[in-house]
Amino acid sequence: MAQPGDDADGPPVVAVSNRLPVTRSDQGWELSSGGLVTALRPAMAKHSGTWVGWDGGVRGMPTSMPELAVRLVPIRLSPADVRQYYHGFSNATLWPLLHDAIEKPRFERPWWRSYREVNAAFATATARAADERPGALCWIHDYHLMLVPRLLRERMPDRRIGFFLHVPWPSPDIFARLPWRQDILLGLLGADVVSFHTDGYRENFLHACAHLLRESGVTVDGSRIMTPDDRVVAAMTAPISIDVGEFSRLAADPATEGDIREIGQQFADRTLLIGMDRLDYTKGIVERLLAIEALLERSPELGRQVAFLQVAVPSRDDVDEYRRLRSAVEGHIGRINGQFTEPGSEVPVHYLYRSLTPNQIAAYYAVADCLLVTPLIDGMNLVAKEYVTVQHALGGSGSLVLSEFTGAAVELREAVPCNPFDVEGLAQRIEQALRQPDQTRRAALRAMAERVRKYDVHRWVAGQLAAIEAGTVRG
Repeated sequence: MAQPGDDADGPPVVAVSNRLPVTRSDQGWELSSGGLVTALRPAMAKHSGTWVGWDGGVRGMPTSMPELAVRLVPIRLSPADVRQYYHGFSNATLWPLLHDAIEKPRFERPWWRSYREVNAAFATATARAADERPGALCWIHDYHLMLVPRLLRERMPDRRIGFFLHVPWPSPDIFARLPWRQDILLGLLGADVVSFHTDGYRENFLHACAHLLRESGVTVDGSRIMTPDDRVVAAMTAPISIDVGEFSRLAADPATEGDIREIGQQFADRTLLIGMDRLDYTKGIVERLLAIEALLERSPELGRQVAFLQVAVPSRDDVDEYRRLRSAVEGHIGRINGQFTEPGSEVPVHYLYRSLTPNQIAAYYAVADCLLVTPLIDGMNLVAKEYVTVQHALGGSGSLVLSEFTGAAVELREAVPCNPFDVEGLAQRIEQALRQPDQTRRAALRAMAERVRKYDVHRWVAGQLAAIEAGTVRG
């Protein structure tokens, strides 16, 4: 019986992620938004295969989608699993820990037990899916599933397995705070290839293996890790990217053109700065707002010339920390507008707390004179790559202010760099970006967009799958 994607090229792929890439809206089932889905969709369109993931607690999920030529394998979690594995260990323990512990991680043993049990369920479902696809590569994604590679290796010792981490890997001394540090490391070493966005994250992982697994018989030689069962695991740097062709198409889409006209009219005669983020404490939104406030205090005339729009996509709004963050963001916006708005004039700071359509996102990128990407830490940040792609496709001259603590800063070297922890310094960097000559901005955009085009998501996918299939890093 033919299965989705059987006419595709390359080896079959079993992709494994915390969530399946579909959600149910008022219009029915549709592809989810988010960096992981955006990145993997081109991969799964070209390779026959299966996607294993949590169904999100929604019943009746389809086993396939016309826009995504793969078979979907939903995993159902109990309310206790969601509370302890997902909200607990994944997002209150691992998420802050891996983001340099900028929020204090919580270490709860019931959460750890749930994490182990759910990872075992994912491994079982993945093994079954792989059995149905002879020769399939297993490609496991992100911090929710770091035990799956080893559990899968125990079931399928000859299967090619890859793991990609979409978030940072911290320094060994921070990671060492985790009581179950050896379990996590050994779980990842079940893969043939473990990949990271930057050399820095990869080196942190290698140092963690060398220092924390010495008594387990693990040795590290360069980027190769030797395990006690005589396997060699490769640690690889593979910065994720975007579908440049898709964003270029969106930039020229008639629906986007209509949105561009509407946004342009709204902010006519004002220089528009934009922040586009998921509402998360890692994104530096509060620091960004404080920098806008400092900028307006330094240069009051900018209050009549500049508008700042913060788009905050809702995230984990049932979690106390995120509710407090939303309250803080909205409080700062209200205070800044109260202080700097003149009677009868527009407010300097605008705010959208909602998700946007791809056309709307492209339109905001097109209109923005400057994009502020100022996370305190971020694994990559695809928003920066999307912005330079759309701007360049439309012949724009926008500028990019980019935190040096993002993975994207390694590639987008022509951006205006900033340290988001230095609010006054960030305000100066924003003003620097606004005062750059048009020729300077265009040259920077051209260089960044060309680099993103050359190293787009299709090249990322091809490199990852080739490395997994070979069982080691090529080149």
